[in-house]
Amino acid sequence: MKILFIACYSPMINNSASIETLMYLNNLCKIKGNEIHLLTVDFPKDSIYYDEEVFKLLDKRVKVYAISGGKIFNKIMPKRYNGYKDSGSRSGLKTSILRGIKNKFIFPDMYTNWVREASKVGIELMKKERIDVIFSMHEPPSSHLCALKIKKQFKKIPWITYWSDPWLKDSTRENSWILRRKIEAYLENKIINNADKFIYVTEENRQDYIKTYNIQKEKTFFITRGYNRKIYDEILSYNKPSLIFDNKINIIYAGEIFIKLRDIYPFIEAVKELEQEENAFAENFNILFFGNIDDENAKTSLEALNTVTVKSRIPYREALSYMLNSQVLLLFGNKNSKQIPAKIYDYFGTNSLIYTILGDEKDPLISLVKDKHKCIMTNNKKKEIKNTLLNIGKIYEDKNFKVPPIEEYEWSNISHKLNNILKG
Repeated sequence: MKILFIACYSPMINNSASIETLMYLNNLCKIKGNEIHLLTVDFPKDSIYYDEEVFKLLDKRVKVYAISGGKIFNKIMPKRYNGYKDSGSRSGLKTSILRGIKNKFIFPDMYTNWVREASKVGIELMKKERIDVIFSMHEPPSSHLCALKIKKQFKKIPWITYWSDPWLKDSTRENSWILRRKIEAYLENKIINNADKFIYVTEENRQDYIKTYNIQKEKTFFITRGYNRKIYDEILSYNKPSLIFDNKINIIYAGEIFIKLRDIYPFIEAVKELEQEENAFAENFNILFFGNIDDENAKTSLEALNTVTVKSRIPYREALSYMLNSQVLLLFGNKNSKQIPAKIYDYFGTNSLIYTILGDEKDPLISLVKDKHKCIMTNNKKKEIKNTLLNIGKIYEDKNFKVPPIEEYEWSNISHKLNNILKG
């Protein structure tokens, strides 16, 4: 089976969606008879998102076609070191203006130019390689828009769409200006009307799309994400990361913090109160945050806590090493969202306890973590968080306490399910 796999977020970069893409690609390659052609974005190597170590994990049998996002895309992409003295420099100001224009007027996302160029390459690939099936991954929406242009030229070739998050009903887009929402609603409707099958990673999102667009249920599928046991075993053979301490209860959060989605202020207040009232107890904790935080006040407040260390994003393997060598893995659910943070599935493969702080009372994480032996779940309230941290401290008075992985979420099992959908 020849598959044209379309994903803006590919293993060239380090985020949850790209890791998800990586695992699907590698496991689909292992299935006899499959040939994978990946159409993706060519991310600049000096971007903060580019991760060479992740790219090395990609199976060499995947044929990669990386298409530039264009000059403006390359200009506004955050760099590891961009040479600006500060954001007030001329170059920095110019970049900020470009980002502002992008956020306001370029939609649905920053890959609009890429869609135009990548679809041309995709159409030629369809002709040359005689592709059997088109598969596109949201997030972001441009992956689907690229596939839509190709599908229009090859109506008889089945197109399977993968929806990791909602599009129009994503809480980050709810306050978009009205013209933008109308245009994006039109685009989403075009995709739904032209696609042949629909895959969702939460049952809530699946049911919402069925209801909103009157999709036939038999055309929809539910697949979870997963973890890679082989990579985990390899990483566990390494030395422990430098910020992990044997005499502490190591609590890790590795990922982005967007305050609009993930409110960490109750957590900050809970830890602060714990340090003030139970300082000797609090000193048992070593709490590490890795990744970007879009609220400077929240970041500063976290850094002010004695038991917390805040670092910028780290490479994928290094993040996994911290997860695998920690006692507790922290997870913040999203407010007003049907999306499940992908890192929960990475967490399932560890021997660590998972502490989930819900985004709200309708958080889809509830049904996922409820009754799981690895998981503790609370509302995002200072008092509940504080009491849970106290309980965690008591649990780990037993230095040998571990909770085994959940085997059903291993990637190879999940990828076979995807392969069967593509074949169908």
